[in-house]
Amino acid sequence: MDEFHYVSYAQEVIFAPGALAQLSDAVKRLGWEKVLLCSSHSMQVRGRVDSLKSSLGRCLVSTFEQVQPHVQDIQVDQAVELAMTHEIDAVIGLGGGSPIGMAKAVAYARKPSIPIIAIPTTYAGSEMTAVYGITHSRENPPRKVTVSDPKLAPKLVLYDPELTLDLPAEMTASTGINALAHCIEELRFRAAIFFRANG
Repeated sequence: MDEFHYVSYAQEVIFAPGALAQLSDAVKRLGWEKVLLCSSHSMQVRGRVDSLKSSLGRCLVSTFEQVQPHVQDIQVDQAVELAMTHEIDAVIGLGGGSPIGMAKAVAYARKPSIPIIAIPTTYAGSEMTAVYGITHSRENPPRKVTVSDPKLAPKLVLYDPELTLDLPAEMTASTGINALAHCIEELRFRAAIFFRANG
């Protein structure tokens, strides 16, 4: 499998089998010293969280490993409190669209916003977009709101194909379709920004 490393003015993308091992060096190079991890219980069970903890060492100052689907507002508040307590300077989303969305929500809640590191383990595509959704679960009925801002595009994206090897076939298919939807939505968003700026 081919590897590649891509850097644009706003994003750095590392794609390689075993790319997770490059995380520590990338974090040090970018000058981030206190990092928060947002992930789910399934990533803990599969050993992904332990691998990341081992890689980052003392740089990983806190973890929020209970991310539920659809980015719940109550959980965002809990994760933001962790971020503020530990004075983090970057946040990692490890998993599918929900942990990456949680990382975006935490980063956006900090003022000024902080960099996002996305490590996808599905094909949802959230790692390449400047959008996330948050569910206002305190409302009756609960309401999902979309937040869009160019600052929400992850600064560093690590694609490690080895993290998807145990993904069930149905999850591979559904997240692949979701990635296509994210791609179309992001193109629409960027086109709107372009036409707004250029009349």
